[in-house]
Amino acid sequence: MYVLLDANVAAANYLPRSMRSKKAGKRIRNMFDSVRSGATEHFFYMPNFCIAEVFSVFMKYTFGKWNRHVDNALDTRVYNSLVKQFQSDIHNAKLIYHYELSRYHVLAINLVAPIDHYYQISRSSRRNRRKNVIPMGTFDHLVIAMGIHLAHIHGPDKVVVVTCDDRLNNVLRKCRSGIPKETMKKLKLDKAKDLTGIEFKPSIFPACVNLKYATNNSIKDTFGACPLPIDEKELKRMKAYRCSK
Repeated sequence: MYVLLDANVAAANYLPRSMRSKKAGKRIRNMFDSVRSGATEHFFYMPNFCIAEVFSVFMKYTFGKWNRHVDNALDTRVYNSLVKQFQSDIHNAKLIYHYELSRYHVLAINLVAPIDHYYQISRSSRRNRRKNVIPMGTFDHLVIAMGIHLAHIHGPDKVVVVTCDDRLNNVLRKCRSGIPKETMKKLKLDKAKDLTGIEFKPSIFPACVNLKYATNNSIKDTFGACPLPIDEKELKRMKAYRCSK
């Protein structure tokens, strides 16, 4: 599978405390360790603005001592180690391919943003949490837009957006489920092809896995296994090599 990583997923791999869900954190580490050790051949893409977001998360937990989200600030040495590892993993696509934003992705938000703003889709899985019914930010629209183009390149059955953002997951599922014709006309989705070159239909969208709430079976259906296999010997060798440097 070609995996488009959301920033919250990547950040949690390097800095587990940035992810509140223990289940998601465990799944994220398993996915990264599996690919890093070569036990699976899944390919990681990551939008360039998400890479910036990951660096920003490191900085928040190091320098944002006033921030109520930061319980204990990271030691500077730990911060330097996280930055060094992340830089190494994105350098020359060693582990993560730095996916550049293009004009085609910007135009493709015409296939996503209208749905996000039209439908009241809660960010929370709990019922009656209307205060959480707010639209996504533009970066989230762009994540889905970039997923659309990856699906066009590799095939929608080979591309999956991996996130821990409830609304991003739910909006993408809504796009994949189909929109009534009258609603498509109201949202100008029937004319989006004139701007994007892509006709709006469920099959243009990639799959999405929310690692907080996805079942083990759905993860297995997407990636072929749950948990993913890990070459423990190779992973141990790689960690020993990093420590020696």
